[in-house]
Amino acid sequence: MARRRYHFDSQFLTLSFFVAMPLAAFGSFIVVSMARSALQASVGANLEQRALETRIMLERYVGDQVLHLHLLSLSPVLRATLEAHAEQPAENLQRLERAWRTGADPALIQPLLASPLASYLREVSRIAPAMRLVQAVGADGRLVATSAHAGRLIFTDTFWFGPMSRGETLQPTIGEVQRSPTSREAFIEIVYPVWDPGSDRWIGAVRGLVAVTDICGILAPVPVARSEHALLLRLSDGLILASDESDRVLRDTFPGFSVIEAASASRRGHWIVPALAAEEGGAPEGAADAPARLVGFSVVEQVPGVGWMVVVEQELSEAVSPVQGVTRYLWLHFLGAFASVFLLALYLSLRQEQPVIEEALHLHEDHVPPSMQGRQGEDESPPPAASD
Repeated sequence: MARRRYHFDSQFLTLSFFVAMPLAAFGSFIVVSMARSALQASVGANLEQRALETRIMLERYVGDQVLHLHLLSLSPVLRATLEAHAEQPAENLQRLERAWRTGADPALIQPLLASPLASYLREVSRIAPAMRLVQAVGADGRLVATSAHAGRLIFTDTFWFGPMSRGETLQPTIGEVQRSPTSREAFIEIVYPVWDPGSDRWIGAVRGLVAVTDICGILAPVPVARSEHALLLRLSDGLILASDESDRVLRDTFPGFSVIEAASASRRGHWIVPALAAEEGGAPEGAADAPARLVGFSVVEQVPGVGWMVVVEQELSEAVSPVQGVTRYLWLHFLGAFASVFLLALYLSLRQEQPVIEEALHLHEDHVPPSMQGRQGEDESPPPAASD
């Protein structure tokens, strides 16, 4: 039995390639899209973890400063000075406040700067350099001793004095980040109450100002990628409280804060913030537009009385750059494959439509073997005439 032979139809094979290539390309880009989403989730989880670690470091740092003030509040020198502090007449208080503000009468403010307690406070500020200013405040709200000639003299109108004087709070009070009117440096105010252990009576408070630049020292080591930044935001409106970019502190609002605020409310730890124009992000006039970013965030919980959020951001283009590079090479690959298939189809089509024998050939004249030419002439000779 004769063996059956099979022949490939080149046109059908080329058509199959044309049909299969778009399907393969579509499937490949679906896989790349899935890989992009997985990479975004992985990088976002990493940023969330870094925000959590930074938040814990920040809480520990603030806790250390509170501990310093707590140990200071237990000092016998501080307690003895606050117990012996007496209220002064209004006339003397006005003169003292004028001298403190203008520096016109150094002898009048000398007890606040040269007393044994003031010397002790200066030693404390040297031991804890993060404390730029350490002060002791009496029960009447007046400054008793200070480590430096700075700040105010009367504290009765502050947010912490009323609750402490009425005994409504026994915990330290941590204020918002504020900028000094005489310098561009920002501070955090920490106030710790001082109680008389014998009578359980509130006799004053010890107050310290912590420089935000030291908090920036916690945020600065966080970045790993080029566009990665760690920031401390105010939870109420997204105002930047601390950042490695000092010119943004207490001036700019985090672009797209409403997006991460909504994500935080839904128990998410990271989110993609779309690209925003400068005016949309709350930045001042002339600021650059904010690109799309992948943001991890964590709300500060262990610092009482504050509403802070630690944010670690990275540009989305940098976060998914490996997948974007693969996508670019995949496009080049499929363009080359399509071009190859198209050229092959064009070549096969031309080959199949080309005639086997050219039309200009004359078989009866040019392609007759010489041995057949004479015989062909005889065959073409006219038949003999019929005889009568």
